[in-house]
This record gives sequence, C-alpha cells and structure tokens, in this order.
Amino acid sequence: MRRHAMPVAAIAAAVLSTATACPGTSSVPGQDILDLINDKRAAAGCDPVAGEDRLRAAADRHAVDMRDNPAVRSDPSHLGSDGSTPSQRIADAGYAPVSRIGEIMYWASGPPGNTPSATVDWWMNSPRHREIIETCAFTHAGVGLVYPGGTEWYTTVDFGAH
Repeated sequence: MRRHAMPVAAIAAAVLSTATACPGTSSVPGQDILDLINDKRAAAGCDPVAGEDRLRAAADRHAVDMRDNPAVRSDPSHLGSDGSTPSQRIADAGYAPVSRIGEIMYWASGPPGNTPSATVDWWMNSPRHREIIETCAFTHAGVGLVYPGGTEWYTTVDFGAH
C-alpha cells in the first residue's frame, strides 16, 4: 500500500470539498473527513470550520485532477494539470474575497490508507499539514474526495477565510 500527501508550499488559506461517497461512511461525501478535522481543530483550541460548497468545488476539481493525472499527485506546489494554483481554483469556484487560504492533499492506492481516519492521521503526523488544520483563522473548508471504487483514494481539502 502506498500513501502520499503533498505539503503546502507557502499557501495562506485552506479549502475543504467532497466529491464521491465511500462505503461505510456518512451519507454526505467527505463529511467524515470534515468531522475528523474539526475534532483535531477543537483539540488545538480552534473553532470548527464550516463546510463551504465553493471550497468543496475547488477541492473536487483538484481531487479529480489527482486521479486523472499522476504528475499532479506528486507536485508539492499543488499545481493542477492546467497550471492552476490553489488560489486560482478557489477564485474560479467563486470563493471571494479571501484573506487566507490553504490546501492539503492526500492519496492512497490501497488499504489501510483509503479511509477518512487514515487520511486525517497522516495529515496530523505531517507538520506542514497539521499546521494548516490547526490554523484557527480558517473559518470554512471544502473536502474533495474521489473514491472510484477498489482501493484508490484521492482527497483535497481547501481551507479559507474571508
């Protein structure tokens, strides 16, 4: 099983989005990931981030791009295959104006990495990802989750604040 997550390189805001539900989780795609992120934020003394559809759309866009383009999965700059940055994807989705954004991503090609808890645990064990999750200034998030069946799992979370 391979698990990978890409650190955010100098991104000041974050987004959370969901695309496809996975078996055995809540009926709202990505809600389990958002709930786990909010649990970690509470433990760090932060308010929860509210799910935001425009951030979810931006995160979905990148999660699908990760699924379709292997080079995107391993790009630490979070560039999309079309050259888009997290800021551009968030703006394209209509989340504006922004004062802060951040993006985290993760992909797994097999168990046990393709679950909400494994995803959030990986992020929390990565200082750069943990820092974004625990940035109390973020007020919204969108989780993009593509789970095409089998064992593949592609997740992007965009965080933001107006």
